[in-house]
Amino acid sequence: MKNAAQHGRKLNGLLRRIKSKYDVPEYDELDPIEQLVRSFLLWEASAAQADAGYDRLMKLTVDFNDLRVTDPTDVAAALGPRFPRVEERAYRLKVSLQDVYEREHAVSLDGLAAKSKREARAYLDDLNGMVPFVSARVMLLSLSGHAIPVDDRMVARLQADEVAEPKVTVAELQAFLEHQVKAADAVQVAEVLRQYAEDTPVKPGATTKKATKKRAAASTRKAAGTKKKTTKKSAKKSTKKTTKKKRTR
Repeated sequence: MKNAAQHGRKLNGLLRRIKSKYDVPEYDELDPIEQLVRSFLLWEASAAQADAGYDRLMKLTVDFNDLRVTDPTDVAAALGPRFPRVEERAYRLKVSLQDVYEREHAVSLDGLAAKSKREARAYLDDLNGMVPFVSARVMLLSLSGHAIPVDDRMVARLQADEVAEPKVTVAELQAFLEHQVKAADAVQVAEVLRQYAEDTPVKPGATTKKATKKRAAASTRKAAGTKKKTTKKSAKKSTKKTTKKKRTR
């Protein structure tokens, strides 16, 4: 991401302000496949929506293999029409579970524990239907990897706080955060930022009042400087013209 040092300072300032406002829960030790399912439900959704959605899916299906073979339209119906990006979510979850099954001959990611962190991350990122938020969260919470889950909500929130560039992608912001945040602090920072983005939502492309005022002030200063420069040029031209007329008399 451009201007990484500047944005890094802003990130640290933001974290100092908000860390004390949010508690980091004690996460249950979940196996990677359950973490994958739960993370797909939390992607672009609130924690309450994700928890309720998981309970509905467990009532709909017998196990994760049953969830794999369930039609995405039935999964979407179980989650409900108000669940964010429900059809896309149901489809992505379906094809990711199917890809796991085709690779492992079972709906299980237990084999990732034997891989290096780099190999495990590449495996997850390469799954059909996968999104960066989900693969990062599985790595962070089930495989002790250094990762920061990022979705569009977090991108919009950090853009509004000028921690992220206006045109940054999810993958770029995720790479930036993982570079800025120490592995030992990753769980805390990831959860604090997730809660912060959930509690103070910003629509993509929107800006905070502070950011808007700063841009407006900068625009005003630039316009004033241009006007002043133009006035000086005009005065200079006028002086030259007068001098030239005097000389011809």
